[in-house]
Amino acid sequence: MVSSLKLGRVLSVPVEVNISWILVFVLLTYLLAGEFEDHRLPWTMIQRWSVALITVLLSFLSVLIHELSHSFMALNKGIPVRGITLFIFGGVSQLGREPQRPITEFMIALVGPLVSILLAAISGVVWFLLGRGNSSVEVIVILLAWTNLSLGVFNLIPGYPLDGGRLLRASIWGLTGNYRIASLIASAMGLIVGGCMVLSGAALAMILGSIDGVWFAVVGASLFFMARNSHPK
Repeated sequence: MVSSLKLGRVLSVPVEVNISWILVFVLLTYLLAGEFEDHRLPWTMIQRWSVALITVLLSFLSVLIHELSHSFMALNKGIPVRGITLFIFGGVSQLGREPQRPITEFMIALVGPLVSILLAAISGVVWFLLGRGNSSVEVIVILLAWTNLSLGVFNLIPGYPLDGGRLLRASIWGLTGNYRIASLIASAMGLIVGGCMVLSGAALAMILGSIDGVWFAVVGASLFFMARNSHPK
């Protein structure tokens, strides 16, 4: 059974999308079109769905650019990249080997959030220059600004396998010279962050009936299990 669909190559880096992303693509488009209707924007139904579709596609492109920045930095440091896989909650750059120096891992991890925050800043400036209104283009641009800002800031949380967790591991590795200890601490932080996200998301869902709480908890659970699987034995 095929679990991923191949999209092609970007400068020799294979890119594929996990089939789970198709589900989230449809769900996000549906939810976003509903949000536009709830906010009573002066748009037709076709316009609401078109803007939702374009926004989700560009958000997908933003995640891809984030991962490509990791891959290109790795290639620049002499580390082969097997490919990029985009999942339901983001993406993963599959490196041919782990970095051999803490500074290398630090640079590879940091470039992704920096690129996302830069994209957020560019989108915010474009939105400001367009007039800060509620036209289709302005709404798409401001949503992209928030998407990229959220992507960049979220990935800086110091819990492995997030970029922030890799930055934490690189920092501890550089200070102690012990890769195993650094990995233990970074993955433990990933377990703590994921667990806290699950508990807080569940609380939001039960107390406020918020669908965002459910989403937050599911993302936290995914992070928790990835951190547990990466925990050194």
